[in-house]
This record gives sequence, structure tokens and C-alpha cells, in this order.
Amino acid sequence: MEKRNIIILSLVGFVISLGFGAISPILPYYVVYLEGGITELPEELGVIEHASQYAVEYGLMMSAFMLTRAFFARYFGSLSDRIGRKKLITAGSVIYSLLAYAYILSTNVYDLYAIRGLQGIASAMVWPVAEALLMDSVPSEMRGRSMAIYMTLTNLAMIGGPAIGVGIYKFGIHFLGIRDVEQALKFPFIGLAIISAFSILFSLLLKEDRVELAKKAMEALKTDVRLPRSVRRSINTIYVMALANGFAMGFIAPIMSLYIIQFISSDPAAIAVVTTISGLFGLAAAYPGGRLSDRFGRKPLILIAGVFSRLMTLLIPTAKDVEGLTIISTVRSIAFNMYIPSFRALQADIAPRSIRGKVFGTVQAMFNVGAVLGPIVGGQLYKDFAPRTIQVGGITLPGAALSFIASASIGLFSLLLFALFVEEPASPQGQ
Repeated sequence: MEKRNIIILSLVGFVISLGFGAISPILPYYVVYLEGGITELPEELGVIEHASQYAVEYGLMMSAFMLTRAFFARYFGSLSDRIGRKKLITAGSVIYSLLAYAYILSTNVYDLYAIRGLQGIASAMVWPVAEALLMDSVPSEMRGRSMAIYMTLTNLAMIGGPAIGVGIYKFGIHFLGIRDVEQALKFPFIGLAIISAFSILFSLLLKEDRVELAKKAMEALKTDVRLPRSVRRSINTIYVMALANGFAMGFIAPIMSLYIIQFISSDPAAIAVVTTISGLFGLAAAYPGGRLSDRFGRKPLILIAGVFSRLMTLLIPTAKDVEGLTIISTVRSIAFNMYIPSFRALQADIAPRSIRGKVFGTVQAMFNVGAVLGPIVGGQLYKDFAPRTIQVGGITLPGAALSFIASASIGLFSLLLFALFVEEPASPQGQ
């Protein structure tokens, strides 16, 4: 069962992320179109100088997804402990597929808010539950590498998805002769529907041990799962870390492209070079990192990779050109991709099987809460200080560096909590 579920769950994550990534470059244009900002095909306009007028609408659409996922991730994680994981993964995949057609039928931005909110619910049904099932399906000594395989395929889809989405859009214009703006922008959503449908087929092939499922359901009926004090402390610390990491990520993820445009290069190719090269090197590091954690222990690798990742975040504002920023971002991506699968595997080692779905769901919920709040605070900080300069240790940096310093500081603080209060079990809980 273990190899089968590793492959199938990785494919489910891949196709859903591929569809999600495919529409990401189209959504900003679609929002501007629905608000009346464009009446021609975008490539015929050169630039859309007034695009910033729709930043609030676009931001709200992104937040709608994060908010509903934050609210429902813990609930569906707990529900999967009682009724099984396969049912929820399949149901979430069905909702993802149906929502692709909802995009096609949408007529205003309020429709998009509702669709993105529903996608957040579907995401809460799939991601934490899929990760819990993956950890259920493999022995503890394979958790790091199994999570690395799953994350590598998921991240690969997110990297390649935008190119596929733009390719579908261009195919509609140049080969099918679609010239109507609305039809052209909606055409990639057909691709989303087709791609998402494969996740339903894959999810139906998942295997879940019926004996274990019945046992797990009986255990979940207990109102109080008695955990050793060290386990409770470790789990609670991981929850706090998830909130802090989501907040730290939110500080810089939305402004990274703006920072490149403003301080490195206005050429769109600069963003593509930095993100693609660093992303590919990061993907290559995930499996070796997971395997190392399986062999030598998770906590040391998490601490080392986590510190390197945060230090590279601190160094981003010191880059003067595309080459320098690419090097820093690549080291950061490698460290991050070694950190995450090891950290997820440690969650599974600590959490008993009967509450593993709840733990994974709560971690994602806490991360999403931070990811909703982070952009609000970080965006305001960036707006206020980007035009200024600051002195750090005798080095003059753009004021925008404060966003990166704050993000790295929060991340380092979360690692300190991890070092002090999270205990790696000698014998993983519940296997």
C-alpha cells in the first residue's frame, strides 16, 4: 500500500497544483476585466498603467482562499480521523473540478470571491488530509523521503503551471482565433477543469486500511486522547511555529516581485530567472533532505536548514543585481526545501495516528491565519519604508529591507521555540 499511496497522493497534489498554477497568471487580468479596466486583449495594450487601482479587489480574492482554508483545515483534518481520509480527498477533488466551471460562469468580482472561498474549503479537504494519509501509509523511516517526493511533484506543478496556463491562453488566441476578451480570458479555465478531473480519478485509486480505519474511528470517539506532556508541548509549539511561519512568509511573498522591479531590474525576465532557477534547485534538494532526515534524525536537519533559510532572507536586500539575488534565492530555496519535508515528517512522528489528521489540519490552519495577517502588516511596512534608506551595521540598505529583516527575525524566533520545546521522539507515535 505504501508505494501505491506515495505515487497516487503525489499525482493528486501534482494535478491540483498544476491547475491552480495554470490560472494564476490569468486571474489578475480577469479581475481587471470584470472591473471594466480592459476592453482589449492584454497583449495589445503594452502596459496597463491603472492596474494598481484593482489591487484591493485582487488582494481580497487571494484572502478569501486563505481565510476559508484557515477555518476549515482543522475541521476536515479531525473529520478524516473519524471517517477516513480517502473520502475527503475525493470530495475535495470533485469540488476543485466543479469550481473550474464556476470561473467560466462568473460575471463579477463578487463571484470570484465566492469561488476562491469555496476553493479554500476544497483545499482544506485535500491538503492536510492527503499529508496525513501519506504519513499513515509509510513506516517512520520512510516519512522524510516520502514527503519530499510528494512536495517535489507539487512544487514542480506550481513552477510549470503558469507556463501551461499562458500556453492555453495563447493557443485560444492564435490557433482558435478567439478575439473576444472575455472568452479569451475564460478559455484557460477549461484547461483547469480538465486537469482537475484527473485528481478525482487518481483519488479513487487510493488505498486505506479498513481495519486501521475502524480502529482509528473508535480511538477518535474518545473525548480525551491522553498524550504525554512532552508530546503535548511539542505539538503546541509546532502550532505556534506554523502561525509564526505563515506570518513571516506573508511579510515578503506578496512584495518579492515588487522588490525585484523596484531595486533590481524592471525587466520581467528578472523575476522569471530568479524564481525559476531558485525553484528548480530547491526541488532537487527536497528528496536528499528528506532522506537525510530519515537516516540521521529530523531535528538537527530542521534547525540547520531553517537557520540557513532565514539568513538568506536577511541577505536578499544586499543583492545588487539579478545574478546576486539569484544566488541568494537559490541557497534559500535549497534550505527551505530540505526543511519542509523533514518538518512534516517530524509532525507525523510526534502525532499519534488517531489524531494525525487533526494535527496536520491545525498546522495548516495556523499557517494560513498567519499568511492572511502577514501581507497586511508587511505590505504596510513596505509601503511606508520602501522610499527610505536605513543603516544596519554600517551598511546602507533600502528601507524595504525592513520587511525582510522582520520576516527573518520571526522565522528565527520560531526556530528558537523549536529548539527549546519540540522533542523528537525516539519511537514515533502510532507509526
